[in-house]
Amino acid sequence: MSELWTEKYSPKNKDEFIGNSELVETAFAWAKNWENNVNQPPLLVWGQTGSGKTMLAYLLAKTFNWSVVELSSSDLRSKDSVETIVGNASQNASFSGFKRLVLLDDIDAMTRNDRGGVSAISSVIKDAKNPIIITATDIFSNKNVSPLRFVCKACEFKKINYLSMAKRLREILALEKISFDEEAVKELARNSDGDMRSALLDLQTLSDAGEISMENVSSLGSRERQQKVFSVMKAIFKGTNFNEVREMRIKSDLSPDMLLRWVEENIPRQYSDSNDIALAFDRLSRSDVFNGRIYRKQHWGFLRYSTELMGEGVALSKQKVSHDFVMYQFPGLLSMLSRTSGIRALKKSLGLKIGSYTHSSSGKVISKDLPFLRVIFKNKESAVALTSLFDLNEKEIALLLDTKPETKKVKTILEEAESLKGQRAKPKKLFGELLHDDSIVPDQLPERTSPDDEPEESDVKQTKLF
Repeated sequence: MSELWTEKYSPKNKDEFIGNSELVETAFAWAKNWENNVNQPPLLVWGQTGSGKTMLAYLLAKTFNWSVVELSSSDLRSKDSVETIVGNASQNASFSGFKRLVLLDDIDAMTRNDRGGVSAISSVIKDAKNPIIITATDIFSNKNVSPLRFVCKACEFKKINYLSMAKRLREILALEKISFDEEAVKELARNSDGDMRSALLDLQTLSDAGEISMENVSSLGSRERQQKVFSVMKAIFKGTNFNEVREMRIKSDLSPDMLLRWVEENIPRQYSDSNDIALAFDRLSRSDVFNGRIYRKQHWGFLRYSTELMGEGVALSKQKVSHDFVMYQFPGLLSMLSRTSGIRALKKSLGLKIGSYTHSSSGKVISKDLPFLRVIFKNKESAVALTSLFDLNEKEIALLLDTKPETKKVKTILEEAESLKGQRAKPKKLFGELLHDDSIVPDQLPERTSPDDEPEESDVKQTKLF
C-alpha cells in the first residue's frame, strides 16, 4: 500500500491506455504536429471523472519529452493571475529547450467570483507558442467555460466500457499475485460506472484482504456519480418511469433553481404536442408555486414537491416519447442576465449618482427618470450641465446618448463638463487683491467711508438678548 496503483499502473504508452482509443489517437496526432513546429489550437478535453483526461496529458508529455506546467482553477482566480502565469508558460520554452505543456485542470471549477479568469484564458491561449490542454467535467452546464469552446478543439471522453476495465484489472491482479474471482472483478468494474481511477482505488483497498471475492465487492456497493446535465435532461424528456427519472435527478449536481431553468428552456424544444407542452408547463408552474412558499415561509419540506414536479412531473406529462435528437440549450434567461450584467451595473451606478441629488432611490431613477434624461441629453448644453453636476463618466454619458464611450460627442461633453467644474471651483478674489488688480477700473471700487459718515452710537439700535 506504499504506492497508489493509480500511479504505479498508469499507462506507459498509448497502447496501455484504456478506453477512448480514437480520442487518444487524435491527441497524439495533435502533439506530433506541435513537435513538428506546427502550432495547433488548445485541446479542451472534457467528460467522465476518472476516465483519464489528466493522465492523457502526462502521457503526451512523457512521450514527447515535454515539461508540464499544471495549473488548477484555484491558481486562476483573476485576469492578472491568468495573464502572468498562463501567459508566460504558454509563450516561453523550458530551460531544457524542449516544449512546455501547459495543463489547465478542472477549468469548470472556476466560479462566478473568478472575474475575468476564463475570458483572459481565451485571449491568452489564442497565440500560444506551447501546447495547451484544458480539462473539464462538463463544458455546457457551466456558463464560464462556454467561451473556450470557440477557441479550442473540444474532445469528449466517454465512459470506459466495464469489460475493458475488468480486463485491465485482472492483468494488474496477476502482476500483484493476488487471487480473484473473475465475476467479482467484473462486478467491481461495472459498479465503478466508467471511472477507472476509482476502480483501481477500490481494487487496491480490497486486495488488502488477500483476495478479490464477490462478497468483498458487494460490501463496497455502487458508486453514485454526478450525472452531466444533458444526461439529466435526457432522462426527464425521454424517460417514462418515475423511479428512474427520480434517481437520475437525485444524482445530478444541479441546484433546484438551475434544474427548473433548464427544464423551462427545453420543454418547447423537446415536446411538440400542444397538450404535452401545456401539461409540462402547468406542472413546472406548480413547482414554482412551492418554491415561492419555501422562500416566504422558509418551510423547506415543500422542496420534495417542488423538485418532483419539475423533474418527474414534467417527465410524465408527455403522451409518447419523441426519439428525435434535440440539442438541449442553456437557459436563455441566465444567458441574457449574463450578457446584460455590465449595462445593469452601469445603470445602477448612474441611479445612485442622480438619486443622491434628487433624494430618490436608484431603482426609481432607472425606471422613471432615465427615459426623460435621455431626451434632455439630446441638448448639448443640458448634457454638459448635468454631466458636470452629477460627475458622470464617459460610460454613463454614452448610456444616456445611446452611443459608445469612445465617440467624439461623448469626449466633447466630458471635456466641457470638466471645464465647467473648474470654473465653479475657481476661488473668489479678496478685497485686498482687488485693490492691486490693474484690470479693475478705480471708479468701480467701493468708496471708503470717512469717520464723519459713520453712524452715531445713539443711532445704532442694539438688540439685547436679556
